[in-house]
Amino acid sequence: MPGFLGNFTGTLDSKNRLQIPSKLRQSSDASLDTCYLTLGVGGCIFLFPKNEWQRVEAKFENFNFAHPDANFVLRTLMANTVEVTPDNQNRILIPQSLVDKVGIKKDVLILGMIRRIEIWGADTFGQYVDGFGKSYEEVAAQLLL
Repeated sequence: MPGFLGNFTGTLDSKNRLQIPSKLRQSSDASLDTCYLTLGVGGCIFLFPKNEWQRVEAKFENFNFAHPDANFVLRTLMANTVEVTPDNQNRILIPQSLVDKVGIKKDVLILGMIRRIEIWGADTFGQYVDGFGKSYEEVAAQLLL
């Protein structure tokens, strides 16, 4: 099954709606008819198609709910998750609370990340990469070999 691939630029409109690029919608077998937006990691918003969100939820079934870290992650994630359905122009409405948490102004970078889509503020992704502390080559050599 092909996954979400590529990077695209976009713009939030005055109502915080974002159009999902057609090439991104077509790059995966996963349906985006119903999807879930949540607080991502590193300064972005995650967008999961319904079938992938169900996998995320299934992982929480095995969490140790007596562990404070497990509760913190679950509470933070669930408090920042919304179900969205694209409108007839393939736009999704991003809640103001998520926009504020990740610092999106207007311009965004949309990344296809195989099983999910990431939505970044246009400047935030560059700051993430620059501040990572290791080069792509260093990390790739560790993880890919």
